[in-house]
This record gives sequence, C-alpha cells and structure tokens, in this order.
Amino acid sequence: MRSTVLLLSLLIGAQTFHILQMPDSKNHQEITRLAILRATEKVCESVDTAFKAPEPLDSETLADACSRKDFASNFETSIRFISFYNVLRDIANIPGQYPEEHFDNETFKKGKRSITRRMKAITKKIEKYEFDDAREELGKVLHTVQDFYSHSDWIELGNTEPCTALINPEEEIPNPATKNMKTCDDSSDGPSEHIKDHIIRGKILTSGYARLFRPKGKCSHGGFPYSPDGINKDYSASSHGSLHNIAADVAINASVQLLEKILGSLTEDPALNFLRLMGLHSEMPKGEWKPLISFLNFKPRYPTATGDEYVEV
Repeated sequence: MRSTVLLLSLLIGAQTFHILQMPDSKNHQEITRLAILRATEKVCESVDTAFKAPEPLDSETLADACSRKDFASNFETSIRFISFYNVLRDIANIPGQYPEEHFDNETFKKGKRSITRRMKAITKKIEKYEFDDAREELGKVLHTVQDFYSHSDWIELGNTEPCTALINPEEEIPNPATKNMKTCDDSSDGPSEHIKDHIIRGKILTSGYARLFRPKGKCSHGGFPYSPDGINKDYSASSHGSLHNIAADVAINASVQLLEKILGSLTEDPALNFLRLMGLHSEMPKGEWKPLISFLNFKPRYPTATGDEYVEV
C-alpha cells in the first residue's frame, strides 16, 4: 500500500525541475537521491578507514560498503521518504502561492530565510532524535534549494558552482534585481524568453513570474500553467532547457553542500546521527504515507516572521 501511494503521488505532474521522468532530464527525485548517496558516501568514508567506494553507487551497495548491509532497506525507505516530501512541495502547491519556496518572483531573500530556518529546525529535530520529522523538513528544504538553479538565471550568468549564500546566514544574496529593474525583453516571442543583455553583463540575479501576474519588464517562468515561453530549466525541452543538465548538476552539488552544512551543525556524534537520519541504523523510519486524497487538504508549514518554529498556513 505504501509503495502504491508513493508511486501515485510521484506521478502527479508539476512545473519545477519536474516530477515525471522526462527525456534527457533529471527530476527532483533523482537529484535528491544522488545528493543523499554522495553525502552519505563521504560520511561513511570519514568514519571507516577501510571504506571503499561502491560501484555502482546505490542504497544497497552503499549500505554494504558502510558495513550496514542489514539496514539497506531502512536507507532506501529514508531516501524515498525525503524525496516524497520534496515532490510534495509541488503536488500540494497552488501555482503562484508561496513563491519563496520555489524562488519564483525574485523572492531571493525570503527564499534564503526559509532555507536557513528550516536547516536550523532540522538540526534541532536531529538532536532530539526526531528523525522522521527531520526527514520531512529535509525533503522540503532540498526542494527549495534545487529550484533556485532551475528558476533563477544563476546558470545563465555563467555560474557552474552552487550559490553558497543560500545556506550561509552570513553571506548576502549576490546582486539581486530590484523591484523596478527590467530583466526580460517584453517583445520576445517564441519558445525561449530573452534575458536583457545588461542583466547578463551585470551578473544580476532574477527569476521568472507566472505570466498572468508578471510585472511589465520582468521575466516569465514559462511552462504550463504559466506560458509557453520563459526562463525555466525544469527539463531539457523547457524554455531554457539547453541549460537543464548544467542546472541539475549544480543542484545536486548544492544539495550535497546543504547536507554537509547540516552535518557540520550537529554537536553530538555528528557522523552517527547523520547516518541515523539516513536510516542506516536499526530503527525503521516511521513516516506516515497519507492517502492521496489528503493532498487536497494539505496545509504547508512555514517559518514565522520572528522565530524558527513553523506554523500551518
């Protein structure tokens, strides 16, 4: 039953790096899985001098290489659980609602604030041994981080490394566009929207808006239910899809960096508690797989304006 519900939920389409498998493209599930495997591989190597990187790298081979073969099914369940809450960001999202969770509408500062608050919440939950709750929050924050590379012009600006300002509170978001700054050519027509030359030359950060709510002179996100044009790189056939694979690779590296940042924030047995978070221990993840119909009544939780606690909205 759990497998059926998970499969059905992952097959509901949405517009962000995509959920469905698209030709020559990586979706959120693949990006999340690869990041978790790579980050966990590094942790296993740090605690075992005899560790040898497995080929191929998957949950079963990595659990074996980490001398935790008996917990391979727990590890796989944890990956799927985290991925489940990642894609739920889109399944339960009304287009245009809470744009900061997807870095739409140039909501860079709000998006960063959401990421850093969720990271702090994840650390607290791990330290309280609330691993299932931590996995839920981890899936959500990974979605937001990954969307930055698909929805903004970070890749168009020539960047091939993650934006570390997203996960480091002391760093400022680099050069975001101002509210009245023209970022895209209103006269652009066809499958690809043109970012203005002065935006590219000035290394100015922008992101797309839904067509119906786009201010004059700003970029469109593109893609259903937005418009056929736009600047998204959600998959290879999307508006700026020629840059999809670069964006996906940077999103994987950014996700690994976020996981390493969380590891570094743990004060008690960081490596062991990270492995517990990933299910590489005796406790079976207890995540509740809710019926698909409940997504219609889903109430996402977001940070309060002044604290780290989350409220339903």
